[in-house]
Amino acid sequence: MVSVEIRFIVAGQELSLDSFAQTIVREVRASIRDELNRNLTRPENLYSQPAPRMGPEPPRQAISIREAARLLSISPRTVDKYVALKVIPTIRIGRRVLIPMKSVNEILSRGISRRHT
Repeated sequence: MVSVEIRFIVAGQELSLDSFAQTIVREVRASIRDELNRNLTRPENLYSQPAPRMGPEPPRQAISIREAARLLSISPRTVDKYVALKVIPTIRIGRRVLIPMKSVNEILSRGISRRHT
């Protein structure tokens, strides 16, 4: 049979396991707090943080062909093909072609219908 005795001695005082763990946690927290304060007060870090957002972004009503392709897990060329076949409805704003999110959600839930309109 093996007998092992472990003693925790900090600054010349013997501590119990609980008080030793509390001492370690307290020292680690203090060290992290000091490091954060040093890093956050450096001049180069004062303005490097992104500006906070003013609120939640409103839901998008329409997305680009590339974004639709990513959401539908198909290629942009396939989305172009379905747009040309008028299987996926689009909205044109100037030269930009956008796909309504309603259509994307419908495709995600039901799949692509092969109807021609």
